[in-house]
Order: sequence, then structure tokens, then C-alpha cells
Amino acid sequence: MAGMFPKDLGGYEGHRHRKGGDLGHVDRERSKLNRPLIGKKDWAATALAEIDDMRTGNFASELEKLRKRRRTAEIKKRIVEGPRDPWRSTRHGPLREVILTANKAWFEEIDSESFDDLFGGTREERFEALAVSWLTQQFGDDVIHARADLDEEAYHIHAIILPRGETKDGRRMLQPSKHAMIRDYEAAQDSVGAWFSEIGLHRGERRAKAIRAAIKHNRQIEDRNVDPESKGAAEDDATTVKVEVPERREHVSPRDWRRAQEERLAEQEQELTLREDDVSQRETDVRSREADADAVLDIARKVASGATTLPEAEDPAADGPRRRLAKSLFSKALKALQIRAKREAREELTQAFDEIRQADVAIIAMAQSLPEKARGAIIEARKSLSRALVRLPKQLGQDRSDPTDLRSDE
Repeated sequence: MAGMFPKDLGGYEGHRHRKGGDLGHVDRERSKLNRPLIGKKDWAATALAEIDDMRTGNFASELEKLRKRRRTAEIKKRIVEGPRDPWRSTRHGPLREVILTANKAWFEEIDSESFDDLFGGTREERFEALAVSWLTQQFGDDVIHARADLDEEAYHIHAIILPRGETKDGRRMLQPSKHAMIRDYEAAQDSVGAWFSEIGLHRGERRAKAIRAAIKHNRQIEDRNVDPESKGAAEDDATTVKVEVPERREHVSPRDWRRAQEERLAEQEQELTLREDDVSQRETDVRSREADADAVLDIARKVASGATTLPEAEDPAADGPRRRLAKSLFSKALKALQIRAKREAREELTQAFDEIRQADVAIIAMAQSLPEKARGAIIEARKSLSRALVRLPKQLGQDRSDPTDLRSDE
């Protein structure tokens, strides 16, 4: 049973008509199946008018009593203060909202051995009939409203209690404690459990009673330790050990419970999204590394096959950091190889040039001992050879003024 203030009735009615409040769990297609059980359509407005009538009636009665006692000063003071709310100050509120329900599975189950399940009304109809009779039995005319909701997860009944009462001095007040079921929540659970037992429903765990028994037992152990002769001290071994006190369960309204569940699901969904993003990023990183590895291998194969230039990526944007690093390293290696090849080629050409020069010197020496005609033929042959030899210093990077130049016909 949840406490309510009269001002909360407006929000209650808005939610009842599915115009406000927490509607995330409501199946709007089934809202037309919701039905009133107790009270007229204008029950909320009627209740607020009655409460206002209590307020003004008590105020008028108070002023009349002061007038009869000739308390003029007090009359002026009370007129300035105005009417007071017809209930004691409380953080819960003077009204009570009662919710009666059972597990969703129970409403959906059909017992093949139950005559009522096979030939009687539905379980919802039987539950509803017992709920209305229990409410009127316990609260009488103070049950100003009850309705059955069929558009949420499980069938349930809401009821509003307006606990009308009157003080000894004649003031009309709202007094929740006038009803035993409101004074003792555990007694209300016992009553409901017994009332609905005829349709197979039973009361849940008696946790409050178990808590009280555990506290009492442990207190007796403590008393015995302090004073073994004290009254109520434990007398056998079974009562010399303290027991664990069950944890108290705080009642949570359905709206708060649903909000907590939605927040938990939202957190799980966010966590799942982050995991999916992380997996997606990892897959992207793996594909990127695979692409870089393929690029590096491609460059390595090109270099191994004797290529003197590095292959370019088809898409410049795909030229990743690893590919650029590989190109940088292989470029340095290729440059070093090119320099080494040029140096070796130059050395080979220089050696060949030296051999040709030595042969030319030998030819000149031999030509001097030949007849004039033969020496002329050799001179003509050397002219074409000299042109090729003149180009060799350029290829070798020699200075044209090198004294080893063979352009002389001597």
C-alpha cells in the first residue's frame, strides 16, 4: 500500500486514462480492455470536493467554538492562517493506493484437473471478484475507486482508499490508521493470502515475522552472555548460536521498478554497443594490418626480383604507415644497391679501358715496324676505335683532360 496526497489524484487519473506518467510498458492496443470496478467516473473530483468540504467545515466549526468562548484574538489569528488540511502531517499522505495482483504465469496457466479452470470463468474474472469483495469487506465505503488494468504485463487491480474518520471533538479527518489493514501491512498480506487461497493463491514469504524472530533470538543469546540467570536466557545448545537476520525488503512501486529495469537494460545496451564498436575497430585494425603486410610483401617480392623502383599503391589513401615505412627502408636498400652496382660497373669499365689502352699501345708499337701502306690502314682503323674510346671517360666520369685520353694517333 502506497501513501498518496490528494494532489496526486490528478496524476493518477492522467495515467489511468493513459495520458501521462510512465507509459513505456503499456500496450495501447489493449488499453480499451481496462475496466472500472468500484466508483463513478468523476470519483476523483468528488473525493477532492469532499476533502475540501472537510477542510472548510472544520474551519467553520473551529471559528464557531472560538466565538462561543469569546476568543476574539484567536479568531483573528485563525482567519489569517486559514483552513487546515484535514489530516495529520505525514510524509506518506492520508490516502492509500492498493495494488492487488499475482504472477503473470498464474493467470495464463490452465489446470486440467481444476473444475473452475475447465468450466468456470477465467482466472482473471475469479481474481477480480475476490479482489472487489476483499476491498469492500476491509474498507467499506472508503474504497472510492478500483479499476482492472489489462494492458500491462500482468493483470492487476488498482484501488484508492479515502479513510474518513472523525475526532472526539467532532472534526472530520482522514485517518489511515482507522483500518487494521493499513496499520499492519503484514496483517494485510495474511488477510489477502487467506482470502485468495480458494483459487489456489497463497501468501508469500513472511519475512517481517522471520526478522522479528531472528532479532528476538539473538537478543536472548546476548542477554544470556551478560547474565546467565536472566529471564529468557537460552537453555540448550540449539539456542546458544546467533542466527542470521533476514534482510529487510523495501517496497518498490511498479513505476520505480520499471524505471530501474529500463535503466539496467539501457546500460546493457550501451555496453553491448561499445563492445560491438570495439570489435568493429579491431576488425578494421586487423584488415589494415593485413593490407600493410600484403603491401610490404609486394615491395619485398619486387625488390627480390630485381626491380630498381618501388611499386606505388593503387589508392594513395591506402598507403598506410607500415607501407610507407617499408618503402622508406627498401628505398634506402635499393639506393645503396644502385650505388654499389654503379661503382662495380665503373670499376669493370675502368679495367676494360686500361686493357684496351694497353692493346692500343702495343698496336702502335707494332705499326711502326710495318710498311707505310699497312701502317696507314691501322691508323684508319684506330680512328673509329678512338671515337668509342673517347666516350668511355664520360661514362666513367673522367675529366676530358686526363693524360690517358687515347685520341692521339701516335
